[in-house]
Amino acid sequence: MAIEKFKAAKESELSSLVESAIKTSVGYYDSKLSNERKEVIDYYHGTKPNQFHSGSSKYISMDVYDAVESMKAVLLETFAAGNQIVRFAPQGEDDVQLAQVATDYCDYVVFRQNPGYQIFSTVITDGLLARVGVAKVYWEKNIEMVEEEFSSLTDDELDTIYASDDFEDVEAERDEDTFLWSGTVSRKVNRSQVRIDPVPPEEFLVTPQATSLQDAQFVAHRTRKTLSELIKEGYDKKLVDSISAGDNSELTMDPEVLARFEEIGADRLNLNGELQAQTREVIVYECYVYIDMEGDGIAKLYKVTKAGSVILDYERVDRKPFVHFTPLPIPHSFYGSNYAYKVIPTQNARTALVRGIIDHTMITNNPRMMVVKGALSNPKELIENRLGGIVNVSRPDGLVPLPQSSLNPFVFQTVQLLDEDKEEATGVSKLSQGLNKDAVSKQNSQAMVENLVSLSMQREKILARNFAYQFLTELYLEVYRLVTANEREEKVLQIAGNFTRMYPSTWDERADVMVEMKLGYGESEAEANKFLAYHQMMSQDPQMAPMYQAQNKYNVIRTILDKSGIKNTNDFITPPDQIPPPQPDPMAMKQMELQERQVASQEASVQAQVMKVQTTAEMQAMKIELDRMKFELDQFKAERDLERKEFDSTSRAAIAAEEVQMAKTISGDNKKAIISPNA
Repeated sequence: MAIEKFKAAKESELSSLVESAIKTSVGYYDSKLSNERKEVIDYYHGTKPNQFHSGSSKYISMDVYDAVESMKAVLLETFAAGNQIVRFAPQGEDDVQLAQVATDYCDYVVFRQNPGYQIFSTVITDGLLARVGVAKVYWEKNIEMVEEEFSSLTDDELDTIYASDDFEDVEAERDEDTFLWSGTVSRKVNRSQVRIDPVPPEEFLVTPQATSLQDAQFVAHRTRKTLSELIKEGYDKKLVDSISAGDNSELTMDPEVLARFEEIGADRLNLNGELQAQTREVIVYECYVYIDMEGDGIAKLYKVTKAGSVILDYERVDRKPFVHFTPLPIPHSFYGSNYAYKVIPTQNARTALVRGIIDHTMITNNPRMMVVKGALSNPKELIENRLGGIVNVSRPDGLVPLPQSSLNPFVFQTVQLLDEDKEEATGVSKLSQGLNKDAVSKQNSQAMVENLVSLSMQREKILARNFAYQFLTELYLEVYRLVTANEREEKVLQIAGNFTRMYPSTWDERADVMVEMKLGYGESEAEANKFLAYHQMMSQDPQMAPMYQAQNKYNVIRTILDKSGIKNTNDFITPPDQIPPPQPDPMAMKQMELQERQVASQEASVQAQVMKVQTTAEMQAMKIELDRMKFELDQFKAERDLERKEFDSTSRAAIAAEEVQMAKTISGDNKKAIISPNA
């Protein structure tokens, strides 16, 4: 038996494969869900139930609107009131600070780069009215060209502009006097960011029997776009021009869209290319479908963009860019129950009862009359029914009110029963809304009231947890993934009063998210009081004091402020590592300085005494040395005088002897001289 080989899907077959999945989804939603949603929207806007018959009361009970808005108010107050609900869990001791930074940055993306409050409000409303609320999360590439002027630039500075990749279309002129450059330049500004867009229910398509968004074999987002918008998004112009001008009324004529705008009587403007060809609108399907393009038998997730019969592009992706909120989930089904639809019977019954009460009151105050024939002089006087008007009759018993049965006493009990039924169906009670005056009485303490309110909000808490774990956790994980994958520039954000530099591209992958929400009456204050009691216990126990240091105290106080709704904690408490060294008391400093001066003075006095003693001793030693030297000098002088005298006497004797000798010599010579002439 031959084994069948898998065939790879060809590019030419993509259009037919995607079209088949689209038809299956569109046929299901446009027939059942769309009609259900249209009916819910009509009841939400108060246009149904219709008037029973002409002349009866037009009163409509707004139970659907009240149930949806009450639940939405609770959820929005919980998740969009400024409290940090979602936190990334640290993956180690050295990851605590980075986890907090990542959490704060994702909050910045959701609530500051994107309108987080409006997004939550829209998704919650769609979930309550249309079974599922969906938001699309993606990275939007946005490079804007900003024209700037420059002047008085040198040649080197102008060369720097030419060499930079951020500057284009440089126009410069040189001043012949100063030789400096002036002109204009277009600079590229990167405004790319994470975008979060709520998806209208009629624009979101999914496999009818999908059990979850992750396991769905086909998911698509259909929307109306002009040819100009497609070209601006970067699609090939020839490919866009080849899109046929088919029927694009799928969304404008959708029952949900018509019901949504029926209250204000506004239809969407559809020029459909009447002004210019590029303003023609087409239905664009951004599909995420599993297809085997390699023929290896494994279908992989592809993003296929289709308009008409034209495939604009397709690429391999690793995930579907959607997060959803299902208020009342049904196991093993993507779509849950319709929250608002469950209140429609109550609105119908309540409307009928109240209309009956109003109609009975009107008939009682303005009864139909039984007229005896010929008793009226002018029948128009009775027909006009003017207040205080005169009716001329010919006989006193000519006008008799028709008998009117009394109002059933069980009507008001039934209205009250419907109120209780609505509370059970929606989970929103008057007690949780603060509308039950019987809850606050003398015998009910504050703690009892708080417990009653908390118990009455169990169903609301379940819906809140569904929103937190279905929508918020997936939203924050997707935002974190997109930021780490695409954010390449350094970011500087103010976190808890401090400016923090961060590099999202260097962050590690995260999959652990914690959700912390306080929904009941006074639960946030109770949580803050719990930490306050812990702080007092640790501070007052001497044995615990060594284990409760400055950093621990700072963390506890910061948590208390955070639970109390104060986010800029560093404006009220300084981290221990930023506290400057303690400064001494000025008076103590002066006393210490005076003491130091006194000690210095005493030391100087003692030093002066020591120096005086040393100087005196040195002077005495010097005097003794001088006397010794003088004595030795005198002895040396006396010896020299004696030696000189001896030398002088010796010298005189020698000189005298020499003189005598010389005299004798001269005398002898003279004698010889006298004798020699005669010779």
